[in-house]
Amino acid sequence: MRILLADDDQITLRLLENSLRRSNYETILATDGEAAWKILTTPPIPEIALLDWMMPGLDGTEICQRLRTRNKDGFVYAILVTSNDRPEDITAGLDAGANDYITKPFDKDELKSRIAVGVRVVSYEKSLKAANEKLLSYSLQMETLAQERAQQLVQADRMISLGTMAAGIAHEINNPLTIAQGNVTLMKNFWNHFGESAYSEKFNQTKSPENFHPTPSDVGEMILTTEKAIKRLRNIVDGMRSFSHGQGGEVELLDQAACLKDAIQICLPKTKHLCQVRSEIADVPFRVMANSVQITQILVNLIANAADALTGTSKASITIKIFPENNLLKITVQDNGPGIPNESLKKLWSPFFTTKPKGQGTGLGLSICLKIAQDHGGDLRVKSEIGHGTTFTLLLPPETEHKKQLQDQVAEHSSVTLNT
Repeated sequence: MRILLADDDQITLRLLENSLRRSNYETILATDGEAAWKILTTPPIPEIALLDWMMPGLDGTEICQRLRTRNKDGFVYAILVTSNDRPEDITAGLDAGANDYITKPFDKDELKSRIAVGVRVVSYEKSLKAANEKLLSYSLQMETLAQERAQQLVQADRMISLGTMAAGIAHEINNPLTIAQGNVTLMKNFWNHFGESAYSEKFNQTKSPENFHPTPSDVGEMILTTEKAIKRLRNIVDGMRSFSHGQGGEVELLDQAACLKDAIQICLPKTKHLCQVRSEIADVPFRVMANSVQITQILVNLIANAADALTGTSKASITIKIFPENNLLKITVQDNGPGIPNESLKKLWSPFFTTKPKGQGTGLGLSICLKIAQDHGGDLRVKSEIGHGTTFTLLLPPETEHKKQLQDQVAEHSSVTLNT
């Protein structure tokens, strides 16, 4: 344990030094306040300081005040050494920041006991600091773990959304595949049998309706429909792959129309027997930076929820609008379903809350969507009226505002870390 002894009286200084060295303490001497302060601000910092109340330059109380306002270098247990034993003087010294005091001429046993108290307090402070550092490290680890778990929940919800529609998506894929396979098989058989150069001549010679052969224009039509079917298939598969595996998962210039197209395509198995999803897309005069996969995920959840709410509704309707308003990108998903009761609206954003039958919903979708919107500097809101439907509104800020919010968050986090 290192102890600073600061006193302008050489005799007192030597007496203190001799008494403490017998107890195997390491001592550092200073004969004025300025020298004492330099020692207290130059690593390695002494853990305990015995400071004479009256010294040239800085006195003991001034040093105590500075120690308590400059605490970043570590805790120092300060003991004032004074010849004044008046209560008001002792109170003033303690108020200045001293931890203890001892009067001159000092008793060696009393000095030893007061130093022992200081050693215990310093040890407690070191233990507390170590515990706080360990707690901070644990807190950072838990924060990282929470972020990882949140990402896992987002991915899980994404896969649940796909799993719910898996049968319908398989049907959607199978239909264009059947068309493509049938047409290609026909073309292959005819072309292999007749040959491209001889086909027209052969066709003109064959007039029997029992031996049907496609005209050259029929062949062109088959090729065209095959191309359309394969293109449709590719759109479905690309949308599924992008949505499920997180391709395009970085923040980039948002193509809101493409996100909506993918979302509508993914939700087609739920919506095609209910109604056509209508969309209105206006020009947006500013750039929006976002994670396109996550924005698509929000739209998939909202469209799928609207479709679920519309089950059994006559003249069902889902309308999606994209337009700028008040310097925000606004995306609304509106249905004419039965609406959401007020008691459910209050819990709508809570994780694991769902109004769907058991086994048909996890209750994670909307809470994750809200988190995604807020992470983008935006918001997700809902308005609903019983008997008149529900409207969800996704708000996203322009690129400039989003950057400013991110900078503010970084500055706030840095400030919290420094204060901690």
